[in-house]
Amino acid sequence: MLHVTNGSIAVSRLHDLGVPGRIVPWDDVLHEGPVRAGLSEAELRHERAEFLGREWNDVEAIETGMKVRDEQLATSARDDDEVVLWFEHDLYDQLHVLQVLSQLRDVGDARRASVSAILADDYLTAQPDAQLSRWFDERRPVSKEAWDAAIAAWAAFRSPDPAGVSGFDHPGAWPTLRAALSRHLEQFPSVQGGLSRTERQTLDALADGPLPLRAAFRDSNYEVEDAIFMGDLGWWYHIRSLITAPQPLVTVVGDAPASFGDPEWWREEDPAPRLTLTETGARVLAGEADRIALNGINRWLGGVHLMTLPGEGVSTSSLWRWDEDNRRLQRGER
Repeated sequence: MLHVTNGSIAVSRLHDLGVPGRIVPWDDVLHEGPVRAGLSEAELRHERAEFLGREWNDVEAIETGMKVRDEQLATSARDDDEVVLWFEHDLYDQLHVLQVLSQLRDVGDARRASVSAILADDYLTAQPDAQLSRWFDERRPVSKEAWDAAIAAWAAFRSPDPAGVSGFDHPGAWPTLRAALSRHLEQFPSVQGGLSRTERQTLDALADGPLPLRAAFRDSNYEVEDAIFMGDLGWWYHIRSLITAPQPLVTVVGDAPASFGDPEWWREEDPAPRLTLTETGARVLAGEADRIALNGINRWLGGVHLMTLPGEGVSTSSLWRWDEDNRRLQRGER
């Protein structure tokens, strides 16, 4: 039996629970950076490792870890009696479910193991042992309808055209998948102001005055997300372009550490560096200016590359934006 779950903390909990078999963590922030369609598993591993390695670790080590992870999954699918998926309700985890099920489907007729899933509507590590044991005892095989929905959702997420995610309505989709894909769409720049939801929540948190980085992270995630999917480093990667932009929306009060990877950014006691809105940031937050028109954008969301240069305007035909009022994506319009 192989258990696949969402990270080292969950692995520790499952070990303590004494579940039979081996446990493999599935670690990748798939909601950030390219996850392009048309790549083999090896090519996707390499591209993800290149992206992650620029920020968090050594590229070769990351790619090797992903290869070991993928090989363990494929081997267990062929040789073991069961693969059990343990994942939470948030976007980070739900994208993992899609990738894992897609790779298991690719094993094809060689797959011997049954595949069951514990798709929790809450955080796994917040549960008492009794609840985790109950979920394990009550696990059910992934239905054909749910599996088909996962394959369709993974293809839509990786497509260069996000219309498939925006219009995703597969009858086999489970509730937490629908909610996660909806949250993914909110990471596209908004029609009003050009901010992702995470960026807007960060500017909201800073609107009342300077905050240390960790407080800004808590206030823009833990206080406002129904299903928290970003860790502190992923959030920091996502929002720091607000500081480095040609026309910054956020500035640093106090001495900024030499690099964005410096742990001194996360100090909470004085003299900790603090973040605060610029005048431009206040105008964008109020809807009086547009982040994309001012500073452009260069961001991957799944298979979609959002890229415009500063000054190209707000109606670029290649740029997708999220219309919060109508809950839909639209192209090339403010």
